[in-house]
Amino acid sequence: MISLIENKKSNNLYSLSEPQVIAILELRLQKLTALGINEIEIEIKKLSELINKFKKIISSKKELLKVISLELKNIKDKFSVPRRTKIIDAVLNYDIEETIQKESVLITVTLQGYIKRGSLNSVKTQKRGGKGKTGITTRNEDSVVQTLSVDTHTSVLFFSTEGLVYRVKAWKIPEGSASSKGKSLFNILPLKNHQSISSIMPFPESDKNLSEYQIIFATSKGKIRKNSLEDFSSINVSGKIAMKLDNDDKIVGVKICKEDQDVILSTKLGKCIRFESKKLRIFKGRSSKGIKGIELSSNDQIVSLSIIDNDKIKKNGKKSKDEKSAIKASEKFILSITENGYGKKTTHYDYRVTNRGGKGIIGIVNSPRNGNISSSFPVFEGDEIMISTNKGRVIRIAVKEIRTAGRNTQGVRIIKLQGDEKVVSAIKIEDNLI
Repeated sequence: MISLIENKKSNNLYSLSEPQVIAILELRLQKLTALGINEIEIEIKKLSELINKFKKIISSKKELLKVISLELKNIKDKFSVPRRTKIIDAVLNYDIEETIQKESVLITVTLQGYIKRGSLNSVKTQKRGGKGKTGITTRNEDSVVQTLSVDTHTSVLFFSTEGLVYRVKAWKIPEGSASSKGKSLFNILPLKNHQSISSIMPFPESDKNLSEYQIIFATSKGKIRKNSLEDFSSINVSGKIAMKLDNDDKIVGVKICKEDQDVILSTKLGKCIRFESKKLRIFKGRSSKGIKGIELSSNDQIVSLSIIDNDKIKKNGKKSKDEKSAIKASEKFILSITENGYGKKTTHYDYRVTNRGGKGIIGIVNSPRNGNISSSFPVFEGDEIMISTNKGRVIRIAVKEIRTAGRNTQGVRIIKLQGDEKVVSAIKIEDNLI
């Protein structure tokens, strides 16, 4: 048997290794005789073809990709099922705003045109006289000029120094951290190089009953104008003319009002005037300069525009207990903040209603300690306010922490300032945002 294998090996028909020879010798004789030479040759030939085929696949990327493609095709033929869905060309009623969470935010604008949006909850309420916390990092010669508290779905109107108005949703304003300086307004609004934003205002979310409301404009030079709110319900991307201004004038305040409300103008030297909104005629055009709201002295200017409900119940005279309770319940306060961080609140009953165009009355004493007036606006006892400085610090205070005093007084310290730091803006946090 061994000689047969050796003879076959000498004829180059077989090339058996030693382990193969031993395996053959260990087979039983009946199994060995059952193996036919032809079958062995056929199996060896098949194995040789498979080896050559596998070597070809391994050595050639093209052949390997063919095998993968063929196997994937076989899987597809074996397991594929008809598509159960259809892809059609249709427009879905999808609004990205529906995916934006509605939350309270604080918008901050600087003098050099930087803006950012931050969470209102990040600013905690403090007691009067505190230092506040960092709200925005400003560059050299830059300062915060205005802050606004809204929610993310509110439309915000931006009024430029050229008298144009732009409209942007609050959620489109870039969000920034507590210490970031924000993004340039030129990346958000189509402003020209010589333009800057002088005032911002929230626009009502609902477009219903806009005809019942008017919009009041006030400029730093004491001009005032009233238009229908419907005139600003639609604003193009490129902006819209809001008011015609002189070269040295700018819009300092824009508010929404009704016919049964009063208008209050406050100046930087502490004067203020209150008159009825219904006595202002509604202007049909948007390119007029307006009319005189208050007579200013040579070095004075308007710093705040406020809207307050008209007094249906008069405070003076004898009153019953029910009338006194009604007066107390409807009592508002005019809160005045000075640039040196002092302020006070005065009952709005002390601000008598006069005619438009007068010199006004004293709202707060403009002393060297107080400095010029920064802001003045109506508040309730349960409200909260937010004060911002030109160094980017903000403080959130409850109105009840501020002393009530008469008009011709200086007030108390509200925020502790450092060096040449000044208060540049103060706002009331709206009730629906707390």
